[in-house]
Amino acid sequence: LVVLPRLASPIAQRRRRRNPGQYGEYLAGRFLRRHGYRIIARNLRTRFGEVDLVALTPDRGTLVIVEVKTALEPDLLPELRVDFDKQRRLLKLAVPVARLCRRENMPLRFDIVGVNLPANKRISIRHHPGAFQAR
Repeated sequence: LVVLPRLASPIAQRRRRRNPGQYGEYLAGRFLRRHGYRIIARNLRTRFGEVDLVALTPDRGTLVIVEVKTALEPDLLPELRVDFDKQRRLLKLAVPVARLCRRENMPLRFDIVGVNLPANKRISIRHHPGAFQAR
């Protein structure tokens, strides 16, 4: 769990209100970069759907498909909205994403990042490495 300081700038406040999902993805990417991950794609689209973030682990040994969920309420855990259907869709995307990123022979992991953007409170970010896997 990471708690970031309140964003005081009016521009950040407008961005947070106008498109919270996109702002949550930006914060998740920044969080992962600060923890050593290398972001190699954002909003990557395939014919099977879209992936929020694609990253490499800090040791550059694993390709990570990251699903970002954002909520404006402080008490909700948005990452719980990644249900079985969403997991199945992300699993379908794994091979096309690995091909597009030219990392077909790399181990693959699915992470979830939950971001809370409550008004007048601190932003919180939770990273769940290996949140689910192919069966």
